Amino acid sequence: MKMSFRNGSSVCSLVIIALSAIGCREPIREANHHEPNFLFAEVMKISQDTEMQTALVESKDLMKEWFGTPDAPKIPEALREAPYDELFTEANLKLAAGEPGSPGLYVTQQCASCHGLTGQGRGLVAASQNPYPRDFRPGWFKYKSNPRSAKPLKSDFVRILRKGLSGSQMPIFDKLSDDEIHALVDYAVFLSVRGEFERSLLQDAAMENDGDKEELLTNIADRWVDANDATEEFERPAFPLVGSETPETAEQLAESIQKGKELFVGPIAACSQCHGEGGTGAGTKLPDYDDWTKEWTAKIGLNPDNIDEIAPLMALGGMKPQHLKPRSIVEGHLRGGRDPMDIYRRIRYGIAGSPMPAASLAASSQDTGLQPDDLWHLVNYVLSIAQVPPPPIPPASPATSGDSVAISP
Repeated sequence: MKMSFRNGSSVCSLVIIALSAIGCREPIREANHHEPNFLFAEVMKISQDTEMQTALVESKDLMKEWFGTPDAPKIPEALREAPYDELFTEANLKLAAGEPGSPGLYVTQQCASCHGLTGQGRGLVAASQNPYPRDFRPGWFKYKSNPRSAKPLKSDFVRILRKGLSGSQMPIFDKLSDDEIHALVDYAVFLSVRGEFERSLLQDAAMENDGDKEELLTNIADRWVDANDATEEFERPAFPLVGSETPETAEQLAESIQKGKELFVGPIAACSQCHGEGGTGAGTKLPDYDDWTKEWTAKIGLNPDNIDEIAPLMALGGMKPQHLKPRSIVEGHLRGGRDPMDIYRRIRYGIAGSPMPAASLAASSQDTGLQPDDLWHLVNYVLSIAQVPPPPIPPASPATSGDSVAISP
């Protein structure tokens, strides 16, 4: 199946196609289909002529053939055998997705009301949230146990579901069984693999590539399979970390915290440029946007601050840009976890999809720059000023009627 397009033509006809297909807002379960990724199609500069529309239909048909529908998800044949057979199981997909007249966990636990039925981060209540719910389709995830470019581990998803994301609308799901949690994790991975594969199809089409579609899919799946191999184990330092100190090591901890503070405000780590000298989030750097926003605005030459300029792209599924706020550390909302190792990894790897960079370590102990112990000093300083925030509010029980779920904003 070759999908080749010519650039040119306006966005308007694609807007009409998109709005006629999905309406002005996405219902939770109004039609048994996955919304095509019209926004990424426009990012790829796919033209709006007949050839382009045919290619979009071909892409949508292939996605349905390989991945099924929201009510009846399918595992593509290429992912049914090792090493891909543990990415997601049919039983877990059915438990998460449900079936006609009987919504599954993804709907009844309100995942779809935030993350959208297709995992596009644009559910019924998404527009009222800051930050917006995650769009799973690019395959970018912030809070994980491995390097910035790697796919997350399933255990990372489990931790987020069990502990929530403090300071956001992502709640704690502490009433679900382990089987239900793992079903939601499998479904999140499924939606991400599905969404990234669709993006790859559109990208290939825009470049007039006619590559092997199965290979395209398995290349994406390989990165999920390899996620464990990308995970590194780091030794904790010889000096104590906050929470592990004793009366005998209290002075060592105080010295580490002071070193961390000096690094935080100093020119080498320069954390205070974004997070502010007191860790309040009031740094000197200009406001920025996350990569989900930049992809369909700044990276294709559009000004995310100019609503009139980006309105056609918003009609295709782009959320109104929100400035990304550096974390106020003193408020204590450490979304990636409060364990020292969690914070160490955030500093060491940075945060994918955000301007938070990976730490640049010195080549040797004799060179100027951050040393491994310096990152632990920063961890101690962060934990010394981070207050313990109140726990996230558990999700309310949704009201159900027929095959839809009503969610109050």
